[in-house]
This record gives sequence, structure tokens and C-alpha cells, in this order.
Amino acid sequence: MTYRDALEALFGLTRFGEKMDLSVPRALNDALGRPLDAYRSVIVGGTNGKGSTSAFLDGLLRASGLRVGLFTSPHLVSFRERVRVDGALIAEDAVAALTPRVLAAHPSPSFFEAVWALAALHFAEVGVDLVVWEVGLGGRLDATNACDPEAAGVASLGLDHTAVLGDSLAAIAREKAGIFRAGRPALTTCEGEALDALRAAWPAVEWVPTRADLPPLPLPGAHQRRNASLACALAEALGAPLDLDALRSVQWPGRAERLGDVILDCAHNPPGAEALAAWLDEADLGPVHLIFGAMADKDVGPVAATLGPRVASVTLVTPDYPRRRAAAELRAAFPDRDVTVIDAVPEALEARPRDRVTLVTGSCFLVGEARAWLTGQDFPELGLRTIAR
Repeated sequence: MTYRDALEALFGLTRFGEKMDLSVPRALNDALGRPLDAYRSVIVGGTNGKGSTSAFLDGLLRASGLRVGLFTSPHLVSFRERVRVDGALIAEDAVAALTPRVLAAHPSPSFFEAVWALAALHFAEVGVDLVVWEVGLGGRLDATNACDPEAAGVASLGLDHTAVLGDSLAAIAREKAGIFRAGRPALTTCEGEALDALRAAWPAVEWVPTRADLPPLPLPGAHQRRNASLACALAEALGAPLDLDALRSVQWPGRAERLGDVILDCAHNPPGAEALAAWLDEADLGPVHLIFGAMADKDVGPVAATLGPRVASVTLVTPDYPRRRAAAELRAAFPDRDVTVIDAVPEALEARPRDRVTLVTGSCFLVGEARAWLTGQDFPELGLRTIAR
């Protein structure tokens, strides 16, 4: 099996849909020789911020001398971004070698379950000390929760994926709190109603304040300072010596990432838009041009209402992704802005005004496509289009 063969096989598993059930991950772990027993685990969930928190935690743990595995989703440009060891992406050859073993271990895993199993097996075979698992969706029934974490953190709580997780903070809090374990550190940076909901679901959860001693962070915004603080608390809960300077070098693409005159941010729901807007208010960027696209299952109204007043002009695009929403359908969300529709993302980037900053946001998949174009990478990877998250 080649790397391309492996991706085609894995992407083909989307036919089994998305599953909220731990029976398959547990069966996969058993069939593959219980790789989860080979290392320690920590798990990070949240509506937003779980990827950045995981990246900060990975950096802190590696600086303490541990060999660390990191599992995240979705990827922006390359599938290999999902599985990292000591900061390095999994090799194409490893994906090609491990995929047949995972597929032989169960007749019908979902895409996410199979990729999680591939990561779990890879981490065991390369001999990591500890794995940072970023939750894919929810928490309680997410494949990542098949591990036995020594500590768990929830970065934020808001309304997203309501068709799956529930349409209230209380319901979503119950799903997020499912990653906590009795008698082990359960940490969060949630505040206000979100914190109340999480405490109702898990009374032992401990609130983590934003640290005052953080160094300048490469990921900007108050929300990233909260994420870094949660990562520090998790590292301390795991017994790792804390080297705050390690945070200075953490990179996590697509989070207010600056590439020349373009800023890329994966904000795709109302809480994410609010965090991005708060950073825009403090960043003093001057007039901002917005390139915006979204997925079909997202409520773009609140996102547009938050970002629209903060930008001078808007170009609406249709991301090169099967679950996208057509650009023309988004026009009504920006009634008071100067709006242009340019379906293709590369054309919109080429046509961007060069006298101001351009912000690309609305979807991780849009950000991935834009980042590939800006950095000269092929998109989609190997020409393979998929509905996989």
C-alpha cells in the first residue's frame, strides 16, 4: 500500500458516517495489541481552543524531556498533520504501513476511529512517553476518550455541533465533561455560564485563571493566553517541570497566523468569532479585508454579525471541500458591507487589496486551502477530496 492508497482507503471510511460510540475504538485497541497501555495519556476538549491548548501542552511536555505524541484534527493541508511525535509529522511510509493493519482489525470503523487507531498504534511503536489527545467531537463518546487519561482539560464551552451534542450549554457540558476521570485533575478555563454548566456536569472541575507570568506568545489574543494557562496547569498536573519559555516557540497554523499581508484564522462558530473579534479590537491592524467561506452545517449569521462591523470589505468564497456552502448564499449575512463574490479561493486571494490586511476565516477547511495556496502546496493533498473532518 502506498501513501495515496492509504489515504484513499481511510477517506473511503466516511461511508460509515461519524460515530458517537466507544465500542469500536475499544475493540480496535484490543485487536491491535492494546497500544494505549504503552504510554501515559492526557486529553484536551472544548468547543474552541483545544487544538491550541494541545499544541502549547505538547511544547511544554517536550521541553521537560518527555517524548510526546500529539493527535489533533482536522488537518489543514496534509493528513500527516494529525499525528506528530516530538513535533514531527508522521511519515508517509508509516501511514502506508499502519493503515492495512488498522483496517484488518475491524470491519467498519469510521474515518476518525481508524485514524485515531493508527495514531495510537504509531505512538506505541515509536515509543513515546506520553500522548496529548485532542478531542475530535464532543468528548464523552469521542474515540480519543478510549484512553485512560491522567488529567483532562476543557478549553471552552459554547454552542456548536448542536445536532450531535445538544442545543444547550448544559447538554454540551455533559458531553465535554465525559473526558474527566474521578479522582484525577479536571481543569478548565471556562467562565460565567459555561463554567456553571461544566460544574453542574462535573462538580470537581477546577477553574484555571490566566497566568500573569506568561512570556510573549506566538499565538496572539487573550484567548490564547487562557489556552496557554490551561496547558501549563495540565503539565503541572502531569508532574512535568514547567519551562514557560517553551511557549515562545509553539506554532499552531491557522490561529491568527500571519503570512505576509494575510491573516489566517480557523474561527468557524460564534465563540470562535468572538475571540477573533476581541483580538482584532486590540491588534490595531487598520482597515481589514475579509475573505469568508463556510461549511453547510454552520450558522453563519452570528459569526458574520460579529466580524462584519470590524472589516472594511468582504469577499465571499466557496471552499474546495464537499460540505461547503456556496458563496452566493452567504451574501445576506453581510448586509451593510461592501461584498464581492469570487467563488474560487485562489482567485479571491489573488484579487485581494494590497493596501490593507486580508483576514481569511470562517472554516478550518477554507484556511487550509488558503494556506496551501499562499505557501505553494498542492490542495487538496494528492487531489483527494473528502468529507472527512
